[in-house]
Amino acid sequence: MTKPENSLTSRPASKTRLATAVSAALLASLTAETARAQQLEEVIVTATKRAESVLDVSVSMTAMSGTETRLLNLNDIKDLIQFTPGITGNSKDSFLDTISVRGIRTNLFGNGAEPSIGFFMNGTYQGRTGSAVSGLFDVERTEVLRGPQGFLFARGAVTGAINVITEKATTDDLNGFAEIDVGERGVFVFEGGVNVPITDNFAMRIAGLHTEEDGYVENLFGGDDLIEHDNDSLRVSFNYTTEKFNGDLILQYDDRDQSGSVYRVTGEGPNFSSGPGLFLNGGEPWNVGDSRNVNVNDEVGSRDETEVSAFTLLMDYDLGFAMLSSLTHYKDHDYEYGEDFDGLPITLFEYEQFQSGDYFETELRLTSQTDGPLDWYAGISYYEEDIETTFGNIQSEDVYCDLYLNYYLYAGQAYRGCQAYYNYAGYDFTPSTNGLINDYNETKGKYDGYSAYVEVGYALSEQFDIAAGVRYQEDNRDYSNERLADLGGSQFSGGVQGQPATPDGVLSASDSWSDTTFRLVANWRPNDDTLLFASVATGYKPGGFDTYGFQNIATGETSEGEALRGVDEPASFDEETVTSYEVGYKAALADNRVQVALTGFLYEYEDLQSFFTQPNPVGAGFQTVAGNVGTLDGWGAELEVSAALTDNINLRVGASWLDSEANDVQAFCGEAENLGGTLDDCEGEKLPLAPEYTAFAVLNAVFPMGNGELFGNIAWSWEDDMRGDWIPPSLAEQTINTIDQTDIILGYQTQSWFVSGYVENVFDNTWDDGTFGEGFDGTAYPQYVFGPARPRTAGVRLGYNF
Repeated sequence: MTKPENSLTSRPASKTRLATAVSAALLASLTAETARAQQLEEVIVTATKRAESVLDVSVSMTAMSGTETRLLNLNDIKDLIQFTPGITGNSKDSFLDTISVRGIRTNLFGNGAEPSIGFFMNGTYQGRTGSAVSGLFDVERTEVLRGPQGFLFARGAVTGAINVITEKATTDDLNGFAEIDVGERGVFVFEGGVNVPITDNFAMRIAGLHTEEDGYVENLFGGDDLIEHDNDSLRVSFNYTTEKFNGDLILQYDDRDQSGSVYRVTGEGPNFSSGPGLFLNGGEPWNVGDSRNVNVNDEVGSRDETEVSAFTLLMDYDLGFAMLSSLTHYKDHDYEYGEDFDGLPITLFEYEQFQSGDYFETELRLTSQTDGPLDWYAGISYYEEDIETTFGNIQSEDVYCDLYLNYYLYAGQAYRGCQAYYNYAGYDFTPSTNGLINDYNETKGKYDGYSAYVEVGYALSEQFDIAAGVRYQEDNRDYSNERLADLGGSQFSGGVQGQPATPDGVLSASDSWSDTTFRLVANWRPNDDTLLFASVATGYKPGGFDTYGFQNIATGETSEGEALRGVDEPASFDEETVTSYEVGYKAALADNRVQVALTGFLYEYEDLQSFFTQPNPVGAGFQTVAGNVGTLDGWGAELEVSAALTDNINLRVGASWLDSEANDVQAFCGEAENLGGTLDDCEGEKLPLAPEYTAFAVLNAVFPMGNGELFGNIAWSWEDDMRGDWIPPSLAEQTINTIDQTDIILGYQTQSWFVSGYVENVFDNTWDDGTFGEGFDGTAYPQYVFGPARPRTAGVRLGYNF
């Protein structure tokens, strides 16, 4: 009996496009004939600019079909992290700095630096926090690559890359789909699309996604529950095809409206139970709630709101000896963000950001397609970016006076608030119009850069081939920074962030960075089903500028107090580099019933770009500065196995292991001194916020029933607990519980419709996305974590396709 083409696991797709080879990639047993279901389909990817089986690509990568992303109910590009070994750090906001590849993450926020991981859609760079298009809908497949990627995209990526390939318009036939998801806490998701052939050569496709959910974190301070969202995406694409030419025009609009990061005080650590933190609450510990409760006054308003409009034009022309490809992309965005960073019911430190910008890139590439032992591809690319951002750091004036005057300066006087203290001291006090210290600064960046690259491969025999690639990249930055006047007129202006005043107004600087990176790889295929490879690659992330700091033009020393035009300029930092070594094994075993991919890696990062804190040179507290810190060595392994267990059941599992060592990281070790140690105590320590082990498993089953089939899915993802800081465990340790989630789906499907029920986070486990506050430094900032886990959620999905 032939199984019906079911509505959930196999939408109508093009028969003439390369991408159709992936349409049922990892769920083949759900869509193939029963007699063939025990054999896994070949997954075709284009990560190396050619159509190749994922088992033939000498890159550590994970490919997932659109079929599987829909079955797993993944709606955001960061959700892919759960089912990708070696990549961790999903979060519930739009920030990209929590995502780590093999333990390395973006350690700088702000727009003077580049993200470490590259996000791409249809090969186009999605850029930084706030501007990245993240909706995961109407997807053909996703490709997640680990290690430096300098030869596969117009923009390089120093740690790894995630590329989402969307469904394109085709001239085959009129078809479409619609799916609805309704669940607890107001969960409502709609995803739909329609493909419309217009002529024999021209077609249009329209697809959209709406997803909403009420908050699930109760705020004991009052107000609505937090971590809610209401997001919309729309994509319209056109395709024109002739015998030698193929062109795709893609227009997309995203509108995201969701909570900012939610910080939860843990009730642990010395800062919580002693010192200034107790003083600010009248000698009593703060009421902090439990794993899904917070107690925050949310002065600035928790929000993460983005509008992004994007235009992409992809063109291929067959020259015979080579394929000429062109990529052009333009995007503009507006972004607004706010969070209660201190996690407390007082305004100790709150953060907000207002951002707008536009981005343009273009790439021209030639890829050989002649027979013979030699193959190659070469390309050039160019980009421009304009970005303007206002950063806000807010603190209550009364909290400032209680902390830095009454507590630190006068050892805990009974006077509370600024007015009481100033009356005691005999001075006049004029409060800010809103009672706050409003430290805002505005940065503007005009960036551009270009690159040229070539990779050449040569088959020495049928079993052995080698390839070598080289890339030159240059990045130019014009950057300005200005500390704005306090909008409430606070006399403590600058006391929150410690940024020097700029009495002359805007201060500007320009700089350029360039590097030549390379990749060498050797491949051995002892038989048609096995690949062994070894590679070495270098990566580069350009330097940039500090979000807050200034430096003396002549000496490079950090500016203090005031930054003056002609004397000072925005502080800069240098490029970050990596050398990465990989050995890999990929194979199709047992007549392609089992597919295995195993990679071992070793890397060395130098001059890691990062923020760190130092005493505020112009007042109380600390200031945050950016710079290059240390050398990081890491090594580990990643494994993925897919298996057709029976004619009706298949399994995909993955796991990763990571070990690391850091040196010359004294800048990160300041809190060790507060605990009786030294700045050298962090030498040789492992990377924080980097789980040693991760694992996932996805079990799929399908059984014929009546005119359709019963299907089910169990998915599990897990990350090992991780350290919260560089401080050695012998002095203090904060352990962060990370993801441990199990999801179950059960449904019935026919050729044209499906219905399913699901439960996500079946065991209602609790965990957090990460931390930035360890609570060991003797300040008023308690230990906290952010991103409480979504609770158990049940729902129903309905779908129809034609």
